[in-house]
Amino acid sequence: MRKQYRRNLGIITLFVLLVCFGAISAIAEPDYTTECGGCHTVSSSFSMSSNSTGNATVGEPFTLRINATKPVQGGTNFYLSVQNGWADNDYFNFTPAYILDNSAGDLTPANFLITHDFTFTPLSSGNLTIKAWCSSSAASQFIDIPILVVDVPDETPPTIDNPSDIEYAVSTVGHDITWTPFDENPSEFNIQANGVVIISGRWNGQPIVINVDYLSPGTYEYTLTVTDIGGNSVSDKVMVTVTGEIITTPTPTETTPITTPPENPPAPGDNLDAMETSTFSLVILSMGVIVGILSLLLILDRRRS
Repeated sequence: MRKQYRRNLGIITLFVLLVCFGAISAIAEPDYTTECGGCHTVSSSFSMSSNSTGNATVGEPFTLRINATKPVQGGTNFYLSVQNGWADNDYFNFTPAYILDNSAGDLTPANFLITHDFTFTPLSSGNLTIKAWCSSSAASQFIDIPILVVDVPDETPPTIDNPSDIEYAVSTVGHDITWTPFDENPSEFNIQANGVVIISGRWNGQPIVINVDYLSPGTYEYTLTVTDIGGNSVSDKVMVTVTGEIITTPTPTETTPITTPPENPPAPGDNLDAMETSTFSLVILSMGVIVGILSLLLILDRRRS
């Protein structure tokens, strides 16, 4: 019974020793040079620095020299590392590396000091941070390196063709100006007619067409200006001449009939006097007829008697 107990105790003790040895070995391995800081205690006695200027351009590689130092009593297996997934490191193209003190890649032969040149190529613009880490078996330290990354400056203006000037007779149709500008990074456009902007908007690199029908006779200057995202611009002018005259149809006007007055118009009241005279004459005539009839009847009556 005691032998079995001692045997089990020995196995357990051996297992514990193996676990402890594995943990100690893991602490000394560079794979544990991680951002989390949970594997090593961050110590102020460790220091890091870089030669960063703080500026970079998208697509243009730059070299960043990073230094890491530790105290003499700062443990063994001293490493400097930059890895993907830390801070904004994924926004750069670089080769992740673990650099061991006094090994290949360490540019400084002194002990307890590691210097290495990392090459980074920005993949996008913005205020970004590169994080580097150093550690030993005893402690660690990190550095955040701010980098302002800007887009590649575009200094090339767009190109534009030169359509022919246009001349057409007034009232005819089917007259267009078609420009075909080009730029790898188009942005916006505007069209002016005699110096006044009449159309503007977003330009996506497509041809730009404007109809110039229904203009009055005269000469017109149409100017197209296209601009890219870098602020570079180019313009082209096309002259439009409209010939002929606009034929107008006269509008009918209303006429008022003219009445010719009589040469001797009656004076006011003349018509009334004439009417009174006619009436008086008719009365006299009627009385004469009546008197004549009465006289005739009287004569006839006397003859009968």
